[in-house]
Amino acid sequence: MLDVLARWLVSLSLAAAAANAARVTTQPPVLQLTRADEPGERLALEVAIVDRAARPVALARAHVYQTDATGRYTRERAMDEPHARLAGRVTSDGAGRFDLDTVRPGGYPRALRLGDRDRHIPAHIHFDVTAPGHAERKFQVVFADDSLLVDPYWINWVRELGAPVVSLTRDGARWRGRATLVLP
Repeated sequence: MLDVLARWLVSLSLAAAAANAARVTTQPPVLQLTRADEPGERLALEVAIVDRAARPVALARAHVYQTDATGRYTRERAMDEPHARLAGRVTSDGAGRFDLDTVRPGGYPRALRLGDRDRHIPAHIHFDVTAPGHAERKFQVVFADDSLLVDPYWINWVRELGAPVVSLTRDGARWRGRATLVLP
């Protein structure tokens, strides 16, 4: 009789543990691009990588890089994109997600000749994404509150390249947003 009771208690305990495990949600991997003492406004982005049918792309690799808050890729040479100081790599989880913890990037310190005139470039974060079964895609994520995005040149640029435009909200001392990156 005690043996039956003990087995019953063990089965109840296992059932409760399984129910609790089912309620626990896994957190996506976090790419920390900056240290806590990096100057600038903190930014947290939830990133989802999906295919054209909006299905998650598991285990996608992303190389993420950006300027610092002053608009410089390196302290020595502002436009040295290949050697960006704020850069890292991350692999998305099984649901195609990862979180990015960084600072809001600054716009480039000087205008560049684009189209018919010198233009300042909207602040952006680069995401170079690869995944098995998909072509590599390079994204430049821009922010909806950037005043440069009202220029018809940049409106057309966003449309033609399919650049993700992220809306941010303020959460205390941190900006938060969600970016969806669509792979072909």
